[in-house]
Amino acid sequence: MKIPSHITVMDITIRDGFQNEEMFIPTEAKLWIANQLIDAGFSSIEVGTFSHVKYVPQFKDIEEVLKGLPQREDVEYSVLALNTRACERVVKALDSGCKIDRVLCGQLATSEAYAKKNMNRTHEELFAEAEANVKFLHDHGVKKLYANVGTIFGCPIQGEVSLEKAYEFADRCFDIGFDEIEHSDPDGIADPKTVFEYFSRILDKHPDVNKHSFHVHDIRGMGMASYLAAMQAGIGMFDTTMGGIGGQVANIVDHVPVKGIGDYYFDTRRTGLVESCDFVTMLNKMGIETGIDENKCYKIATMVERILGRELHSFTSAIRSV
Repeated sequence: MKIPSHITVMDITIRDGFQNEEMFIPTEAKLWIANQLIDAGFSSIEVGTFSHVKYVPQFKDIEEVLKGLPQREDVEYSVLALNTRACERVVKALDSGCKIDRVLCGQLATSEAYAKKNMNRTHEELFAEAEANVKFLHDHGVKKLYANVGTIFGCPIQGEVSLEKAYEFADRCFDIGFDEIEHSDPDGIADPKTVFEYFSRILDKHPDVNKHSFHVHDIRGMGMASYLAAMQAGIGMFDTTMGGIGGQVANIVDHVPVKGIGDYYFDTRRTGLVESCDFVTMLNKMGIETGIDENKCYKIATMVERILGRELHSFTSAIRSV
């Protein structure tokens, strides 16, 4: 089996995981999780978004979270900043001493319906805004800027989307100056064969594997298989969350209706990412270098369950923490 010898597992529990929660997670709890993830060996963590609080009130404390994170050179912190105002807030946070290493400053869904619902922009408007964001943040010293190319394999609103659109979007993202692309399947509809073929072609066109990551919402149970297929194609960075939590932004937080992005796409118990403990356990069992201690992952996942007050979706943490 041809796979990378090292895989970077980027835990995004604090950002994508918690944005879907209908309760505000206290700053202290977010920082506890970040510290535990670092202690377990995670070197890449997505910690929040600079979106306006009326849309994403979960991150009204983003500056406090950033100020409370350990100043570790061996840990990379990522945030989202999807419009001009958010990018300005990133620069202000950097000037105040916050450590921000990577910024997702372009959300470029290949589905027009998804782009309209989530960003209220046309494709051309999104690319124009993303290009301006890239120039602004690069000019202010942010070295890693990444785009999310989403709905690659299908859209929860529009349905089928041509893969050719994703290849076109990837080309355009690199043309306007993005350093990396997060290839995304928010519908969880990708199958391993299609994933392998997609990334094989992507890497033929853009062969630097450090410029690519994969982000799958494991809604239909094909996430781990899709990640393995992407690894076989050569991809070496993957997004995960503790307990498989996450999904679209909540439309009610602490019993108060908020804008979010409106009605939920799915009527299902699971809308989040591939689960961190399960993926790390699989990689370690395969002898692939991750630098992550899966036993510490199990303890984090168990504590996240207690923070959220419900049982989460993890095969391995449920078994090992008994």
